[in-house]
Amino acid sequence: MAIILNGTMSNLIFNKILEEKIEFFKYSFKETSRNIFYSEKLNRLIHPGEFGTHREQICKDFLRSIIPMRLDIGSGFIITDKGDVSTQIDLIIYDRNNTPLIENSERQKFYTVETITGIVEVKSDLSKNDLKSALNKLARNKRLKENMSNPVKIKRDNEGMFDAMNYPYDNIFSILICNKLNFNIDNISADIDDLYDDDIQPWQKHNLILSLEDGLLAYYDDNKKSIMYPYLNVKLKNRFIRPDKNINSHFYFASSYIFMGTTSSSIYYPEITDYINDSFNGGLNYDQQ
Repeated sequence: MAIILNGTMSNLIFNKILEEKIEFFKYSFKETSRNIFYSEKLNRLIHPGEFGTHREQICKDFLRSIIPMRLDIGSGFIITDKGDVSTQIDLIIYDRNNTPLIENSERQKFYTVETITGIVEVKSDLSKNDLKSALNKLARNKRLKENMSNPVKIKRDNEGMFDAMNYPYDNIFSILICNKLNFNIDNISADIDDLYDDDIQPWQKHNLILSLEDGLLAYYDDNKKSIMYPYLNVKLKNRFIRPDKNINSHFYFASSYIFMGTTSSSIYYPEITDYINDSFNGGLNYDQQ
């Protein structure tokens, strides 16, 4: 028997499914990970490496449900045709149709910066110093997209040349996910900018910081509208969204922003000849006369 769904029912279904995924994500991240990898007897993690990997997989599974299907999620390193290599990145969101598989014998994967749409750092409880370190790492990896030699667009919603400063969708969408900010966060909206090093530009800063226990750090514009970009012609102010009556409100905001941010991200053509470059030299040509 066919079931006809009106707009209200469809909206209810979407929200119920998303709520289910959020609850599963929260429980798996906070409880299941700890139950598997934490020893109450020893009062410490017994397999910290596997603990981190497990949490990254939990985040990956959740993100898959809120990013476009044309995108995929991996982990590894970002590379540019100028020889830059990022630090290891927990989760990399990339265009599956235009990203070459570059993998070494140790199964480490390298992703061309042109086709990256998002990067995610996954953490547990963060002190203020831990947060500072994570944010600066995230920003330096994010700005690698500014090192493209010859950006040729595959997908860019507006006409124009690559412009990381003035066109936010040309930047990599950067997200930090953690369990808890383990310090006084009463003035986090005012304090967060001070955690960045002087060489980090406003448009290179995080898009979102999602703390499962605390809330969501984003931005707002002149109309007081929440937004997920740090710079739109001018530096935007920080906004901390804390859950209240709806204990999952920060997850709903984050889910919406992550979908919009990764959907809108520009994708450029990875010119493999630029990556090979000097390796073309040293051969001999024998031409037909």
